[in-house]
Amino acid sequence: MVWGMAGCGKTAVVQTVFAEAVRDGSVVGLWVNASGLSSFRSGMLAVAHDRGASQDEVDAARTGRRPAADFVWDYLNRSSQPWLLVLDNADDPEVFRDGLWLRTSPRGIVLVTSRHGSAPVWRAAAKHPLDVLKIDDAVDVLRDLTVNAEEQAKLELLASRLGCHPLALSLAGAYLGRQLLESVTVDEYLKRLDVDPSFIDRGAEPGEQDLSRLISSTWQLSLDALAERGTPEATTLLRLISCYAPDPLPAGLLLPAGLDATGLSDADPPLRGEQANRALEGLLSHALVSLLDAPVGPQHPTVRSVQAHPLLLETVAARIPVDQRGILLSAAAGLLRGLLATNGEQRIDPHTLRLFTPHAIHLLRRTTRERVEVQQTALTIVRDLRDRAYDCNDFFAAQVLALEAVRMTRSVVSAEALTDLHEQGRALSGLGRFAEAVEAHSAALRDRQELLGTDHRGTLDSAYALGLALYGLGRWAEDEQCMRRATEGRERVLGPGHPDTIDARSCLAEAIGQQRRWQEARELATSNLRISQEVLGSGDRHTLTARIALAWVLAGIGRWQEAEAHTRETLLGCAQALGEDHPRTLAARQRLADVLSHLEQWPEAEAAARSVRAVRQRSLGEEHPHTLSVEILLSRILRCRGALVEARHQATRVLEACVRVLGDAHPDTGACRRELRAATEALARACGDTDVEPSNDHEDGRS
Repeated sequence: MVWGMAGCGKTAVVQTVFAEAVRDGSVVGLWVNASGLSSFRSGMLAVAHDRGASQDEVDAARTGRRPAADFVWDYLNRSSQPWLLVLDNADDPEVFRDGLWLRTSPRGIVLVTSRHGSAPVWRAAAKHPLDVLKIDDAVDVLRDLTVNAEEQAKLELLASRLGCHPLALSLAGAYLGRQLLESVTVDEYLKRLDVDPSFIDRGAEPGEQDLSRLISSTWQLSLDALAERGTPEATTLLRLISCYAPDPLPAGLLLPAGLDATGLSDADPPLRGEQANRALEGLLSHALVSLLDAPVGPQHPTVRSVQAHPLLLETVAARIPVDQRGILLSAAAGLLRGLLATNGEQRIDPHTLRLFTPHAIHLLRRTTRERVEVQQTALTIVRDLRDRAYDCNDFFAAQVLALEAVRMTRSVVSAEALTDLHEQGRALSGLGRFAEAVEAHSAALRDRQELLGTDHRGTLDSAYALGLALYGLGRWAEDEQCMRRATEGRERVLGPGHPDTIDARSCLAEAIGQQRRWQEARELATSNLRISQEVLGSGDRHTLTARIALAWVLAGIGRWQEAEAHTRETLLGCAQALGEDHPRTLAARQRLADVLSHLEQWPEAEAAARSVRAVRQRSLGEEHPHTLSVEILLSRILRCRGALVEARHQATRVLEACVRVLGDAHPDTGACRRELRAATEALARACGDTDVEPSNDHEDGRS
């Protein structure tokens, strides 16, 4: 049997097989429409008549005077020629309930097409699932339908937008190829489709009555069949799923207890928790949805999820009655909020959290477009996910969610809207996109100062965050101004021993040190560590931040042994408190690699640098500024320990990335360029050409 979702081309595939099988006349072709009981029985009796049964025998079977199934199969088994029997559109297995209609025979093959792939009646069948097309094949379909003038990229975009669904491609291609008076481009077609998903049905032939050939109706035929068999709640479940994104949807959202806590019992048709499993089984049986184990990351278990074709969800959502949309969106928001809620120590794994990102964003957009009251709930979910993603150092997810929140609140003048802008800036900094972060934080600082006041905590947070972004760009003097403002403001508002004040003071010391005012930086970093130890204790994470800042300043003035002691203590504390792969732990380990290299402890220095690089490449990417900074350090370590060819190769590669990512004027780009020059000259000297002084560039602070 060939089975799959509506419109995936089952009949077309079988027609091709059928034509090939009967081409030379050696095989008899028999085709029966199995979409309904009446058409199926009539078709099977016609098969018996074709294989030699008399009209009287056919009439006897039709009126029940003899078992119809046995009668038909008797003639099929006695056929003088081999045959191929196609039972097309067998979407309702109930048509086979009266008698043993599905049998095997030495004289021929039965080939079935169906949307229903899990019915017990198919147990003995060889199943051949049919899915959507590959992107290249989808583009070929569009070109075959005379959409030839468009660029390959445009056709790939259209194919992707349609989910490479065969029927959708056929309708879209037919529409575009039929415009004789005024051509319609792919871009124009996509805009019309965005406004009204049912626009795709315009590609059907004029006067075509077959609902299975209309995207807006084809899914409804399956839902109607489920309703007729006593599962009307499958419609509500699919409508609920359409409120989310077409990405894998964790099945935990659809648990009975959660559904009973929503208003779906008042939906039409109603959906109660006890019906959820049966409704999902119905959707699965008609290939309207699929179950899969969605991966959530390396070394993490998969999450059982539900997924449906994007076009299916889009058209189902568009056909939801107006009076049902608020109920469904409210339920979707309530289910997502309930699943994400924390309960004591029960927290969702950080990797699993990313699965909810597209669904939270899609839900927010839907509630905004529908103008339903639950929009604020959807926005709260997006903000909550954003903050959790940032806390888990998943800066990519945090930035996507932050951008969505900003889009929703950019025209609003409120403290909450400015917090959205602030969080977008923080996520951009986490991604190493410092120039964009500076822009966001500058706007947030300006508007917070105007709305909240100069010494409001939000205003001071913006000054601090802006300083961090400026540091990432190597703009030390501007960084110092922001950090001084944040430090002095926090001292006034929060006190000198508050954790936020200590963090700002640590960053201020580093900004001063970067401008080579080492004595001033040392005094500030030393007093900051003393205050933090007295107020918070030696093991507090803010004290660890203060200690690593002092270690960096001590390294800057050449006090390497003292710097090593402070750095090792910080590294141990960060690893114990935050974990081996936490960004602060990695920063401390990179700082230790730098210190050890100046103490000529090459093996340990190289091992530390390589371990930091490996984690950052995996978590941040190969061209994140923090990854590039440790690459520069590793290049210097390789050069100084005599691995000159490797050092030069590394510096060459990293310099190209630095210029591309950071710009030619960035301090790290300059440091990498000097390192490449040093490695090149050292290699030349080793070959007996020139002499060169070793580089003494000191690595920067916050990495």
